Formats: sequence, structure tokens, C-alpha cells
Amino acid sequence: MFRIVRHLMMMLLLLGITMPAQAEETNHDIMFTDLNLNVELLDSSLWVADNRQPTSTTVVPNIPDSAFKKPMFTENDLHMYLGLASMALGVLTAVSADGASGDPDLLNTVHYKASKGAWQLGAAAVGTGLWAHWDDFHLEDGLLDRDNLHVILGTLGVIGYYLAVKDAVDEYNSLGFPSEDHSNAGMLGGAAMLTAIVITW
Repeated sequence: MFRIVRHLMMMLLLLGITMPAQAEETNHDIMFTDLNLNVELLDSSLWVADNRQPTSTTVVPNIPDSAFKKPMFTENDLHMYLGLASMALGVLTAVSADGASGDPDLLNTVHYKASKGAWQLGAAAVGTGLWAHWDDFHLEDGLLDRDNLHVILGTLGVIGYYLAVKDAVDEYNSLGFPSEDHSNAGMLGGAAMLTAIVITW
């Protein structure tokens, strides 16, 4: 009898020990499941937040159309028209050369005034070109670069015009009339200026 009671007591004791442990383990399982579920939901919400398309509002200022319109007359236009006017006066100088050398009043002839205006307008064209296009001139691009050639040939053209006028005036003052040698510098200057205009047209 005592042995049976002892066995029953042992079984009850074991049962009493294992039941709370099982309940506690089950409870932990439930808690861990809830925790895992919470973590998964949290990860899912973070993933949704990370992949959500950003929304933003863009405010476009009211800029009048006049701000985008090109001015009627720019520095480049001034440079271009001065260069063309210089070239036109160079042509007029060449056309009016006949008979001008023997004219005793050379300094009042169309030939002289046109030649003087050609080199002066050419010098103004070079000056405005350097002002408007200084950033386009880079020697590291090579002398055959189109912009570099334009500057070099345009400057040589003006120098040719100037030397032609200077030589003619010097000869007129010393000899009383200019020789035709001064025309060589003028023609070379005209060719250089024409080329400078054509390559950038």
C-alpha cells in the first residue's frame, strides 16, 4: 500500500513539475510567435515605406517670356556688323584705286577714306570680338581651331589694312604720290579678313 501511494505521489510530483513546464514552454512559444509576427509585420511595413514612391510638389516661378527672348542687338551682332563693314570698305578701297595714286589731293579721295575706314572698323571688330568671344579663344586647341583661326586671320586682316594705309601716306608725304606697292599689304589683309569671316559664317 505504501509502495502504491509512493508511486502515485511520484507520478503526481512528476506531473506537477512537467505541467507547468509544458505550459510555460507553450506560453513561450506563443510569445515567440507573437514576437516573430510583430517583427515580420514591422519588416513588411519598413519595406513598404522604403519602396513607396516619393511625393513632392514642384513650384514653378512665373517667369515672363521676355526673359527668354534674345535681345534685338547683342555684342556679337556689333562684332559681326563691324567686321562686315570693314570688309565692305576694303572692297570699296580696291574698286576706287584707279587714278587715286596720281591724285594730288589723295587724302580727300574715296580710296583713301575707304581704306582708312576699313582698318579702323576692322580694329573695332577685333576689339568687340575679343570682348564678346574671349572664352572661345584657346591656344591649347591648336592654331587650326576654327575660333582661333578666326581671331588670327581677322587680326592679320586689320594689320594688312593698316600697313597699306600707312605705307601709302608715308610715300605720299615723302614723294608726293604713293606707289602701288602698298596695295600688296591691303590685298593680303583683305584676303585674311574674308577668310576669317567665311570660316565662321
